[in-house]
Amino acid sequence: MKATAKAHVNIALIKYWGKKDIELNLPLTSSLSFTLDKFYTKTTVHYKKELIEDQLYIDQRYITGPEYERVTKYLSKIRQMYNIPYYAMIESENYVPKKAGVASSSSAFAALALAATRAYGIDLSEKELSSLARLGSGSAARSIYGGFAFWNEGYDHLSSYAEPFNGFEDMAVLVCMVDDREKKISSRDAMLELTKNEENKNDWIENTNDFIEQIKEAFINDDFDTVGGIAESHAMLMHYYMQEDGIDYLTDQSFKIIDLTEKLRGQGFPVYATMDAGPNVKILTKKEYIKDVIGSYEKLAKVTVCYKGEGAKIIW
Repeated sequence: MKATAKAHVNIALIKYWGKKDIELNLPLTSSLSFTLDKFYTKTTVHYKKELIEDQLYIDQRYITGPEYERVTKYLSKIRQMYNIPYYAMIESENYVPKKAGVASSSSAFAALALAATRAYGIDLSEKELSSLARLGSGSAARSIYGGFAFWNEGYDHLSSYAEPFNGFEDMAVLVCMVDDREKKISSRDAMLELTKNEENKNDWIENTNDFIEQIKEAFINDDFDTVGGIAESHAMLMHYYMQEDGIDYLTDQSFKIIDLTEKLRGQGFPVYATMDAGPNVKILTKKEYIKDVIGSYEKLAKVTVCYKGEGAKIIW
């Protein structure tokens, strides 16, 4: 009763920010993402009859405290849903900085959802797996898929899931690492602040729904510049609402990268910035332009070039 799964992180072009149901991780709006090839998590789940509680190892360290409690609470949900009578030893390796605004929880819980079910012989559809991964971390719903994914906000457990979305084959993302340390305020805690302000919450929902319709049309028209512009605008909108709630993730170095992006765009290069809940900036561009712009970004940050990542899969 053992399985090992691999899943990649995704970055959101239309952001997931705020929940309408905390227990089910139901988002305030739908969202759209792109899965990256360079950052991923490998997780092994081994159910053992002799265990009296779950055991968790992350990057070969024995984990206790809140991080352990989050994982074992999630596994308890899976055990209850699928009548699994055993505790498990979980061993996870992260090839992505944790809690630094690079969506590490998306790959972590996507891999855990797949390994935890397959280890007990449960073979879920991608749609079912997406809903299950969402219970651990909202963004994990999208990491079940490779490339672009659209997460339907839904209204209950089964209706809130991600699905593949047709997008550009020549998409590239430059991940500009400003700071890989754990951030002081988690995304989970920060997004709860939005729901405390009814006016801001409603504005966010209305604006995001507008952005979703606009970006869908831009994809249909194969209009990369409009897609990039919408993604950049939506990221800035999210950080504006964060600042309204007294939360600042972006640093001076983050803004230098954003300013550089605007400068390069003025020179004719299709580059657009997006940021999650952290200081690190991701640059959306096309593969053919990487050689022209990467040198400028490398003067400001450590840069990892990413392309389309694959969906979650069992590796043994």
